[in-house]
Amino acid sequence: MYPNTSRTRVRIAAASIVAASVLAACGSSDSEEADGAPAAVSATTEAMADDMADDEMADDMADDDMADDMADDDMADPTATTEAMADDEMADDEMADDEMADDMADDMADEVALAEWQTITLTDVDGVSFTLADFRGTPVFVETFATWCPKCKDQLEATNAAAEQVGDQAVFIAVSVETGLSNGDVADYAAANGFDAVRFAVLTPEALAAFVDGLGQSAANPPSTPKVVIDAMGAAGELSTGFESAEDIVAKVTGQV
Repeated sequence: MYPNTSRTRVRIAAASIVAASVLAACGSSDSEEADGAPAAVSATTEAMADDMADDEMADDMADDDMADDMADDDMADPTATTEAMADDEMADDEMADDEMADDMADDMADEVALAEWQTITLTDVDGVSFTLADFRGTPVFVETFATWCPKCKDQLEATNAAAEQVGDQAVFIAVSVETGLSNGDVADYAAANGFDAVRFAVLTPEALAAFVDGLGQSAANPPSTPKVVIDAMGAAGELSTGFESAEDIVAKVTGQV
C-alpha cells in the first residue's frame, strides 16, 4: 500500500512548529518569556498531537472504507460467479462425454474383424479401385451376379430401385463372377438395363476365391441371387439367397429388420 501522504505532511508540519517554538524559547532574552516558553510549547505540542490523532483516525477510517469496498467488489455478484462456474463444468462434462462416445465408436469399429473379401481390392467399371471396407460408416449392399443370368437381372432391377429410394444412406455394389469379362462389357450391361444407381465391378479370380471362402459356395452361384449386407460398423451379415423386393432391401440396409 502507498504511504498516506496527508498523514506524512501533518507530521512534518507539526515537527517543524515544535522545533521553531523551542528555538524561539531558547533564544529569548526576556526571563519571563523564557519562563513561559515551556508551557506554550507544551500546549502547542498537545494541540498538534490531538490534531495528528484525529488525522490518523480519519486515515484509518478511509483505509477501512477502502478494504470494505474491495470486499464488496469481490462479493458483488456471487450468483453470477456460481452460474459461470456451473456453465464451465457443464461444458467440460459435455466435451468429456463427446470424447468418450467417439472413443467407444472407434473401439467398436476396431473390434470388428474384417474378412479378406471385405479388404481385397476391386475395380469398378469406371476403372476406380476400392475395397468394401472403404465404406465403413455407411451400410453396404453387395450382390454377385452374371450377365447371362435372367434371375440376376430381375434381382438387379429390384436392387436398383432400392438404391434409388435409399440414396446416400447406403452403398449398393454388384460384382460379376465372370472373371473373364472386361469392365466395358459389364458397363454396357448396366447401361442397357438402366442400372444406374448401383456400382458395378468384375471380380478377379483372387477376389472371387475370397468371396467363396468368406461367404460360402453360394456366393459364386448367380441364379441363387446371393447378396449380403455390411452394416455401418463393418460387420457383415449372413449371405442370403432368393429374390428380394426393393422394399425388403430398403428395410435391410436401413436397419428396419
